[in-house]
Amino acid sequence: MAILHLDDNDLIRDVVRRALGASGFSVVSADSVRTAQLALAEREDIAGALLDVRLRDGSGVDLYWWIAAQRPALAKRVAFLSGSAGTEAFAPLAALGCPILPKPFELADLRRFAAEWEAAADPSAQPR
Repeated sequence: MAILHLDDNDLIRDVVRRALGASGFSVVSADSVRTAQLALAEREDIAGALLDVRLRDGSGVDLYWWIAAQRPALAKRVAFLSGSAGTEAFAPLAALGCPILPKPFELADLRRFAAEWEAAADPSAQPR
């Protein structure tokens, strides 16, 4: 099982990949909506997705709607990462029912989401 992480910031992608990798999770990193869509189309083993909201080529919300149409079961295992300040910026995201982690986020939260998503995608998986 793998976790998709979409962020156009190289440093954040590297930190997330290392943190989740150190806990035994496989991470598929994407720097654009298009790259993430290609990964999702090619890989059936993606158990959850961490999506940055603001990207150079669109938004994590755009990808969320694509996931909802193409991989509806995965849409239940998405969390948004956002550097936007203020709770009013989160209101449209909250309406989707997905968790929202403001940047800077706690790596422990990412590990918790990854473990929960992996267990939901594969109930026979051993807990981490």
